[in-house]
Amino acid sequence: MKRIILFLPLLLAACDHGLEPKPEQFSGFSGEVTFIGEWPDSIKRSHIVIFKDPLLVESDFVLDNLRFISQEISFGVSTYEFSSLDRAIIPASPGAFEPGDYAYVAVAHQSTETISLVRKDWYVSGIYYANGDTTKPGILTVPADRMIENINIICDFDNPPPQPPGGK
Repeated sequence: MKRIILFLPLLLAACDHGLEPKPEQFSGFSGEVTFIGEWPDSIKRSHIVIFKDPLLVESDFVLDNLRFISQEISFGVSTYEFSSLDRAIIPASPGAFEPGDYAYVAVAHQSTETISLVRKDWYVSGIYYANGDTTKPGILTVPADRMIENINIICDFDNPPPQPPGGK
């Protein structure tokens, strides 16, 4: 009996979740957008957008290349926390973000009342840069079954980043 009592704490400590199923794992990302300066009155919509391939020519701004459009960011906020597990416009299901490499992560604004997928209607105010390298957009690598944190973007309205081809 003493052996069973001594063995019981070890058995309980070794059982992580018992017979429960493992918690579901998601592939995705999270971070924060920091806005600097006055929001221009022309902004009607703001979103985080992610493209699979780089935006090198205007024709790269197409639905087939677009992998994520966040819900609308409220006008005038100073910070915005986001996660791919939040509800989004694309993908429509939370947690449905595919693992892989993504070449362009940005905060973009529109002056249109309704969402448009026409390149000239978008203005980029912040880009995700990896490892402090602000010479080119950072690659977002999302591994399978893991959330990547600190995908942070600074939007400086007084000093916007270079615009992708096809913009105004």
